[in-house]
Amino acid sequence: MGDWVGFALALRSPDEDRLHSRVPTYLHPLAGRSLAWHGLRALAAVEPAASRLALLSASELDRAVIHDLPAEIVHVDAGSWWAAVEPCLGSGADRVLIVDAAAATLADSLASLLNGPAGRALVSPDSEPLALWLDAADAAERARGGVGGADTLHALAAGLETVVASPDESIVVRDRVSLARAARVIRDRIVRSHMEQGVSFLLPESVLVDVDVRIGPDTVIYPGVVLEGGTTIGAETVVGPGCRIIDSWIGSGVELKGWNYIVGTNIRNRAVLEPYVRRGFD
Repeated sequence: MGDWVGFALALRSPDEDRLHSRVPTYLHPLAGRSLAWHGLRALAAVEPAASRLALLSASELDRAVIHDLPAEIVHVDAGSWWAAVEPCLGSGADRVLIVDAAAATLADSLASLLNGPAGRALVSPDSEPLALWLDAADAAERARGGVGGADTLHALAAGLETVVASPDESIVVRDRVSLARAARVIRDRIVRSHMEQGVSFLLPESVLVDVDVRIGPDTVIYPGVVLEGGTTIGAETVVGPGCRIIDSWIGSGVELKGWNYIVGTNIRNRAVLEPYVRRGFD
């Protein structure tokens, strides 16, 4: 396949979406990370790895937005973004993968796209472009027209062969409804991953679990639990219904009987907290 580079486009302004927020769409949180982080992570997960990854943003974003991903942030003008991209290509990169940074749930479909010929677009069932797989020369030719903002991917995808992504991977966040749909898909993936490592969720669809949460085997999570930030929970622990735990360390063999609020603190091994007991600071 040769070397390839990947770009996540974050070119839309808040008034081009329908979240009715002063915050750019790409900064809205999903499972403890920004929306843009999820879109860029899909690129970073593709094998073979890209020779270079970048988030192209029309607004000023801090490096913390992409956290630990092997990528860079390139601030561009939405209408002439390709001028900033060409120096990023370097020598030897003959293919380009471009994704919408608001397509937070992309996963296996990207790998399938890269395993086929260039000159194709990954689209949702209603033909919304999600990702483009292009020869570098073709990408340059398409991008030099100066299209930016809301119409960028639509313009770049014109005339390309299309591949339809699965419904769970076809969510592009444009409003609060699609944001909630993306959050559900990401939550289900995170919970499934914990289950595969030996954690029991009694009602998986009722919990919220952030990306950085760690849970030991044979732990039982009751309905309505919210686990946030860098929380770590040990093995053989019971987290009762309605608990909210933020940036905390919970030992092994612990029992939280329910509706406990725990933030920024440690709970020792084999401790028992009665219902409604709080620990830490608001």
